[in-house]
Amino acid sequence: MKSNKHHKSAQNQEKTTMANNLPIIRKTITGASMQAMIQQRIGEKAGTFTTSLLDLIGDNKDLQECDPNLVVKEAIKAAALDLAISRNLGFAYVIPYKERGTPVPQFQMGYKGYIQLAIRTGQYKHLNTGAVYEGETVVADKIKGTLEIAGVPSSEKVVGFFGYMELINGFQKAIFWTAEKMRNHAQKYSKGYASYLSGRTKFKPIWETDFEGMGKKTMILQLVPKYGPMSIEMSQAMDSDRADFKGFGNDEQIQAEIDQNANQETIDITPAKTHEDPPEKTNGGEMTEEEKAEIRAQEIAEAEAQRQGEPDF
Repeated sequence: MKSNKHHKSAQNQEKTTMANNLPIIRKTITGASMQAMIQQRIGEKAGTFTTSLLDLIGDNKDLQECDPNLVVKEAIKAAALDLAISRNLGFAYVIPYKERGTPVPQFQMGYKGYIQLAIRTGQYKHLNTGAVYEGETVVADKIKGTLEIAGVPSSEKVVGFFGYMELINGFQKAIFWTAEKMRNHAQKYSKGYASYLSGRTKFKPIWETDFEGMGKKTMILQLVPKYGPMSIEMSQAMDSDRADFKGFGNDEQIQAEIDQNANQETIDITPAKTHEDPPEKTNGGEMTEEEKAEIRAQEIAEAEAQRQGEPDF
């Protein structure tokens, strides 16, 4: 009985703390100085942003334990990308992570947010990601770099994830990971997930609470930066969306992967002119610098097209 009373007392104390924190947080966010800063950063959307933020915090007891100034700072990262932080939309989130026992808010993109940013480039005809369930089979076309999913799910057990994109110029690419590969990836790169699996913390990370959503997001990040057009917004989102890697010792490795594989500029998808024959030489048999540059550009384009056509299974 004493143990039960102690447990109920702890629960009541926690509820009281939350009830006391919420008015303070609301007062801080709606205060003149905070509103002036939000107005400066966001402009005419400051009112909508404030309302969404207050709703978000009001529904999340863990965020209510965080420093409201830090919550606003992380939420503004979503606003800067013109993405709503509504949980219902799934574009972007502010998620509390435990650091030395203290919840710290961190901005995190949802896979739908990355798809939204890709759509804004106007260069994607199709961009999709999803889970593959038990009973379904994946058939990969290693020549074309695409895949087909056949069969009917026999359960809700996730056995893998796929990502697919098609550009308006006709280029297609698809990738597939097993669920086991996805979990190994999460354990390697997510400090929160690794700590949870090792028993160092009981605080459930998003990889545990929403494995399917994180798997879909990972497929987009494995697909678009390596094979698709990248906008400045998408690069900014990726830079901001590495909260779960901080302090895990992999920052440099992850950045090196991005630098090596990601397209740093938006791809020009205008169909290239074909050159069946090299330009005729002028100036006494010597090509002009303009002609040389044109040939070099064509050679680079052909090499890049060949590289992108290589299978990734």
